[in-house]
Amino acid sequence: MMAFRPIPPVILAGLLFLPACAEGVAPPAPASELLTVEPAFLDLGSVTFGERRSGVFRVTNPGEEEVVISRIGPFSCSCASADLVLPDRGGAEARRRLDGGRLGLALGPGETAEVHFVLDTSRYRQPTSRKVGSIPVVLRDGPGQTLQWGADIWTPFQVEPWLTDFGDVGMRERPEGFVLVVSHDTLEFSVDVDQEVDGWTVKSDRVSSDDSARRSFRITFTAPAELPEGPFRQDFLFHTNLQGAPPIRFSAQGRSVPDISLSPGRLLLDPGRGRGEAEVRVVQRAAGGELGRLRLGPLPEGLELIEELAVEANTRVLRFVWTGAAPVEALHDVVVIHTEDEEQPEIRLDLSVLPAR
Repeated sequence: MMAFRPIPPVILAGLLFLPACAEGVAPPAPASELLTVEPAFLDLGSVTFGERRSGVFRVTNPGEEEVVISRIGPFSCSCASADLVLPDRGGAEARRRLDGGRLGLALGPGETAEVHFVLDTSRYRQPTSRKVGSIPVVLRDGPGQTLQWGADIWTPFQVEPWLTDFGDVGMRERPEGFVLVVSHDTLEFSVDVDQEVDGWTVKSDRVSSDDSARRSFRITFTAPAELPEGPFRQDFLFHTNLQGAPPIRFSAQGRSVPDISLSPGRLLLDPGRGRGEAEVRVVQRAAGGELGRLRLGPLPEGLELIEELAVEANTRVLRFVWTGAAPVEALHDVVVIHTEDEEQPEIRLDLSVLPAR
C-alpha cells in the first residue's frame, strides 16, 4: 500500500471552518513564518478497522518573539483526539487535552509544543477505506496553519445495524433481530456463527448470489426462552475466516416486562368533566402463549365493565365506565384481572377517579 505524500503549503483562508476529519484529498496547508510543523503530513500508515493509531506533531516557534496560539482544533468528529504536551514546562500546563476551546498558549522563542494525536477507527459508523484530516492551528497575531494527517483503513466488511433496540418485550416473547455483514474492502470471506450465546440463538445465512461481486451475510439472533425482568443488553462478537480482520460486533438491548401487560397501566377517570369512560388493552406477549379467558374481581362501587373486545390474536380491549357521581375526594383502588396463565394468574390494574371540582 502506497504511503501518503506531504502536501506543499499554500495560502489558505477560513481556518475556523476546516473539518477535523474528511474523506478524499487532504486540504492544503497555509504558509506561515511564525511556526514550523514537523512532520508536514502525519502518515499513520495502514490501520485495521477497530484499531487505534497515534502520532506526534511538533510545533516550534523559530523566531525571537513569542507566538500566541489562540486555539488548536476543533475536532469535528469523535474519531480524532489530541493532547497538548509542553516538554520544557512542568506542572499543570505540561499536558492538557485539546478540545477546540480557547487556548491562549504563549510559545516562547525556540520553544516546541507537541500535539499527541490519536485516531480511533472503531468510532467510525460508516465503512471507510482512506481517511485524511486537518486540525486548524489559530494564531492571535498572524496567519494560522493546519496539522494534516492521513491513514489507510482496512475495513474488510461493514455491519449494520450496530445496535438493535427491541423496546419493551415480554419475558417469554423471544424477540428476534438481525444484522447484515456486507463486504467492503475484501470481497471473499465467510461467516459461520451458528451457536448459542448466553441463551441467545444465533444463525448465519449467505444472502448474496454466487455471481455477486460482494459477499453479504445475514446473522439472525433470537432471545432466550425467558429474559429476566428489567433492562437488558446483549453484546455479540464473532470472527470471520479473514486473518487479522476485526471481529463482527453488534448488540441488542431492550426492557423485559411481564408477558401479560396492560396499556395503559392505570385507569384514569374524571366523571366531573365528562370523562367517565376509558379502555385498557390486555396483551399476551409470550411466544406460543394464549391469553385465554379473563375474569374480573369485584369492581369498586360505581365502576362497570361495558364491553370486552378481542381485537387480534392474544389482545383484548376492556372498556370501563363510571356510573356513579363524581366522588367528593379522589378515589384510588385496584381492579384485579384473573387470567388462565400459570406464570401470571392475575394482573392488577390501578384505578384513579378524580373528584368533582
